[in-house]
Amino acid sequence: MDEHKEEINKSQNEETNKNQNMKFILNDETKVNQLGFRVLNLGIDLNRLKSNPVILDMHTNNTNTVIGRWKNIQIEGHLLTAVAEFDLADEYAAKIAGKVERGFLKGVSLGLNPLSSDNFQIQPDSTYALVKCEAMEASIVALPNNANALKLYAVSEGVEKIMNTTEIQLMLSNNPTQIKLNNEYMIKLNTSAMLALGLNVDQGDISADKLNEEILQLKAKYEAEKAKVNAIEQKEKEEQIKLSAKMVDEAIKEGKIEATKRQSFIDLAAQNFELAKSTLASIPRKVDLAGQIVSQGSGAVEVKTLDDFQKLDLAAQLDFKNNNPQEYQKLFK
Repeated sequence: MDEHKEEINKSQNEETNKNQNMKFILNDETKVNQLGFRVLNLGIDLNRLKSNPVILDMHTNNTNTVIGRWKNIQIEGHLLTAVAEFDLADEYAAKIAGKVERGFLKGVSLGLNPLSSDNFQIQPDSTYALVKCEAMEASIVALPNNANALKLYAVSEGVEKIMNTTEIQLMLSNNPTQIKLNNEYMIKLNTSAMLALGLNVDQGDISADKLNEEILQLKAKYEAEKAKVNAIEQKEKEEQIKLSAKMVDEAIKEGKIEATKRQSFIDLAAQNFELAKSTLASIPRKVDLAGQIVSQGSGAVEVKTLDDFQKLDLAAQLDFKNNNPQEYQKLFK
C-alpha cells in the first residue's frame, strides 16, 4: 500500500515538474509581426516584468486572469525566453497549464509600452523595428501568429490602455526615420511629408543631403511668396491711408466735422474703414448761408431781415434756424 502511494506521489510530482518548467519564446527579434515591425531584445526594459512577472490570460488585466508567473527571463541570442510556472492551485490556471502541457496552447504574447513613436526606426534591411520599449506583461494566447501575438500599451498619467491596430499604424506612419547606409544618411518620410516637399511618394528613402536641398528650395519658394503677399498688403495699406485722408478732408470741407477732429476720424478709418465711412455719411452737410443769399455788389447780403431770410432756400432756412436760434427769433419781432 505504501509503495502504491509512493508511486502516485512520484507521478504527481513529475506531472507538477512538467507543468512548472515549460519554456517559452517571448520574442524573436528576427521576426516581423503582422503589425509590420520587429522588436529588438536589447531595447526591451525587463525591470518591470521581472519585478512583477505575472502570466496573464490573453492580456486580460484582472486578478482572476493571473494564471502563473514567469521565471528565468533572459535573452538567448536573438530570442527572449522565460519559463512558465502555472498556479496549479487555481482551477482555471491548472486548466490552461494542462492545455499547454498537452500541446493545445503554444502561444505567448508580450505586452509592451513603446514609450514614444520615435522608437520605431527603419533598419538597414528596410524593416521597421521597435528599438526601445518596456515589457509590462506576457500572456498565454490562443493565436500567436496573428496581430494579437503582441500587444502595445499606451501609458498616460498612470493609466494603461491596450492600443488598437489603427493607433499602432498611426504611430508608424507619422514617424520619419533616419538610418545610415554606406556612410550616407537616409531618411524615410511619411506620405504627407513627401507630398508637402513635392517628392514622388514611390521613391522610398531619401538621402539627408537631398532632403536638406528640398527643404531649402521649399523655404526659398515660401519666402518669395511671402514677399509678394507683403508687397500687395503694403500697397493696399497705403491706398487705404490715402482714401481715408481724402474722405475725412472732404467731410471737413463740407462742414460735417471740425478740422480738429481730422486725426480721430483718420484713426477710426484705419481700424474700421466702413464704420468711419458710414459715420461721416450720416452727418448732414453744413449749409454755407453766404452762398445761399443774393449778392449785392461785391459783398454778400447778411441775413438781417425777414426778407433776407425768405430769399434762402428751405434747407438754408432750416440750417439758419437751428444754428442761430436767437437771430431767427429777432426776424419775427
